[in-house]
Amino acid sequence: MLSQNALIDVMNRVNQTTERQLFAAHATLNVIAPKKILTPEGQQRANIPFPSTMEGREERLWIATCLFPDNSFVYFGGADGSFLGIQQLGTARYQLSVRDSLRNMNNIYDINGPGEKPLLRSAVPYEPRSRAWYLNAVSEKRETWSPVFSDYRTKTLAIALSKPVYRQDGELLGVATSSIFLGRLGEFLSTLKVGENGIAFIMEPNGELIASSARDTLFSFNNEQLVRLKAAGGSSPLMRGVAADIQAFFRTHDASARYFNTASVTGIQGKVMVSANMQHDSAGINWIVAAAVPSNDYYGSFTGSVYQTLLFGVMAVAITFLLGFVILRRVLRDLRALTLAATRIGNGEPFTPLEINRNDEIGQLANSFQEMERNLHTDRLTGVLNRESLIAQIEFRLRNASQTNTPLHFALMFIDLDKFKTINDHFGHDEGDKVLIEAAMQLREAMRKDDAVSRFGGDEFMIYLHGVSSTTAADAIAEKIKQFLRRPISGRNGVAYHIDASIGFAIYPEDGLDVETLLRVSDHRMFENKRANRREEMDD
Repeated sequence: MLSQNALIDVMNRVNQTTERQLFAAHATLNVIAPKKILTPEGQQRANIPFPSTMEGREERLWIATCLFPDNSFVYFGGADGSFLGIQQLGTARYQLSVRDSLRNMNNIYDINGPGEKPLLRSAVPYEPRSRAWYLNAVSEKRETWSPVFSDYRTKTLAIALSKPVYRQDGELLGVATSSIFLGRLGEFLSTLKVGENGIAFIMEPNGELIASSARDTLFSFNNEQLVRLKAAGGSSPLMRGVAADIQAFFRTHDASARYFNTASVTGIQGKVMVSANMQHDSAGINWIVAAAVPSNDYYGSFTGSVYQTLLFGVMAVAITFLLGFVILRRVLRDLRALTLAATRIGNGEPFTPLEINRNDEIGQLANSFQEMERNLHTDRLTGVLNRESLIAQIEFRLRNASQTNTPLHFALMFIDLDKFKTINDHFGHDEGDKVLIEAAMQLREAMRKDDAVSRFGGDEFMIYLHGVSSTTAADAIAEKIKQFLRRPISGRNGVAYHIDASIGFAIYPEDGLDVETLLRVSDHRMFENKRANRREEMDD
């Protein structure tokens, strides 16, 4: 049972990472080309019109990139042959792609952010209307995933989620797309501890690998044709030995089924435990997530502990039944605490520290659990919540309010640090990181106990303001935040850094009934505030 639970835990971590990658693509695409809005009465209203100008489309792509910086590449291919794309390369580093229809060339620029001056880097021949992502979306007339392809920029496998965009009269405007690079899944799997000799991998139903912890080269080219590596041809004997059975299982079972089995694999001593499930969505993703671990990886480390525990257990029962009862109750209490904590995290509830002070395996498991929670839910640089954790907490509060009929009021505040780029460029990334850490501390100092501060990426932060229900209160808090952020920050060699902030906010439920809408409204208002600040600086 311990071995099975450990394997299931590995599978859950892989599934969560995969779902997060796929969710980012769906959410980003919905920002670029929003779905129809559902009113409280259940009626559909027309979606936000897609911009008809290149400037409007570029602004929409910038908003999507800034809201979801972990996503790899967002772009739009027009029915007229135009193309516009934005890819984030790092902190305040982006790549802008614009197609010159007259020369049939795609101009690629380096740019530091919205409104910054682009620098032409290269130009390559490109016709978006001939690409699989464009053709699939136009043919299906709905949101759909492209086949896996090799991205020529990153030299890794990628997949694109595309959606056709139409005018009000039904005429095709083009295709909006959000692509993700699958190399990130491989990097995650390679860092995952799957026993001493285990393997975790993701493959398509035909056996072609998406990612693997074995660090295999997943593709090659034969006469310019992409050739994908299959699980049956990978370097891991575990993967080769179990892939065929897993494929056969999902050919005859529903996508919601879960595969768990013990098998014998040539070249591996003892039994091999195998677990697999299907990742699928309405846009056409059908991936098999699998893990295989030799039983000896678990049994060898626990057999000695089991015999020792049994011996001391017999002695304890012989000495006193009461002592055994107290120990058993303590063990069950701590295990129950771990189970409840895992349930809360799965529901998106705020995590409360585990009060488990033990020096045995359960204590180590509790410490690992808390460390994993910190890594999953906090930003490593600043120590505040990360984007996914804040969104999960807000969605939990929304669900809880709907179940208890308790009125919920809050505001989401989007903050973009002004003057940070100048400090980062002139004094270096180390000093820039110092400014981000100090800004996060000042934001936490300005907040109340029930509020939450999150870093959304780069120099952008998001704040959840509990109970705030009016623009007057939100404006007052925004001014308070600006006063905190205007405090001088001590830098290298006695230099004092001065920053400011552009702030936008959205109030629930007046400005939106879901997190995506509130994020979009607050981000739009932040951009308006930033433009106003720039006009004031130019007037001064």
